[in-house]
Amino acid sequence: MDCRHLTLEDRVKLETWIGEGYSLSQIATRLGFARSTITREIQRATKQQRMGLRLPVNRAKKMYRALSAHQLAEYNKHSKIRMRPRKLSNHRATIIKKRILEDKWSPEQIVYSSRNFGVSVRCIYNWINHNKIEGLSNKSLRLKGKRYKRALSQKVMKSLHQSNSDKRAVIQQHTIERRPMAIERREVFGHWELDGVESMQSSHLLLTFVERKTRYAEVLLVKNKYAYSISEAIEGFLTKYQGSVKSVTCDRGTEFLAAMTQRVFQKHHIKYYYAHAYSTHERGSNENFNRALREYFPKKTNFAHISPVKLQEAVMSINTRPMALHGFKTRLSAFKRHLSYRHLHVTGIT
Repeated sequence: MDCRHLTLEDRVKLETWIGEGYSLSQIATRLGFARSTITREIQRATKQQRMGLRLPVNRAKKMYRALSAHQLAEYNKHSKIRMRPRKLSNHRATIIKKRILEDKWSPEQIVYSSRNFGVSVRCIYNWINHNKIEGLSNKSLRLKGKRYKRALSQKVMKSLHQSNSDKRAVIQQHTIERRPMAIERREVFGHWELDGVESMQSSHLLLTFVERKTRYAEVLLVKNKYAYSISEAIEGFLTKYQGSVKSVTCDRGTEFLAAMTQRVFQKHHIKYYYAHAYSTHERGSNENFNRALREYFPKKTNFAHISPVKLQEAVMSINTRPMALHGFKTRLSAFKRHLSYRHLHVTGIT
């Protein structure tokens, strides 16, 4: 059997011999093709007639028509040829470069946020991997082409969970293990994660809040890690988002364990939970957001020199990136949608 493709003459013979009652194996031998090639030919030609449904071969072969099958094959062949040289156009290269370098988007966000971009995610990765787009490489991607894995084994994690810090009364009362499963599963809006991003060049830090269901984020610049400053910033956040905060999950930093901070949560009737030590995955949304924020403010950035305008521009840029989670809509649009739901519920409008 050779490697040639089916011709119109072959397809006419195929249709004729099907009508005469020959089996597909007999037809394949007569035409000089593998039986699997004949089977695929029949399924491909009849699938379009059944609106994309694949029928059993014995049923499909009765619908096979040589001329329409040949026309479909020719169309598919020429459409692929037309598409190949036009895929990496200057226009597409410019868009990809801008989205990745300036907007910090991923290839997935580029493809799925546009209805007619015309290339696959894998295609963009291939262009980047093979240096087809000038100025772009794996290092330009948000994760630098690397996959992050948890380094700690389950045995080590378990020993950390049972450390002396767990014995403190405040930890026992507000451990993440007491957090309801509805929050864990992100079923309910209004449950946030809290963390601090520090600056090695100054005492300033960024206090980051991420809503677990929508991943919408808010960032506050704080001058130091003292409990008074932290609690004052949290007070401002809870006041701003009054009614949209039901719980907060944070780590066991002294600034979050401080009595002053706890009193702020209690004043606003907010449930609060402390994650286990060395368990950043328990606040995964917060960690992912912090990583995105570092794209704008790398580790050597002095937070004392960040203007409020520049900070809010960076936060807005992240909040308006399309996300696969939201069907490639943004965190901001998802957050606003849930705010409107809450408003309708509170006012009794249905």
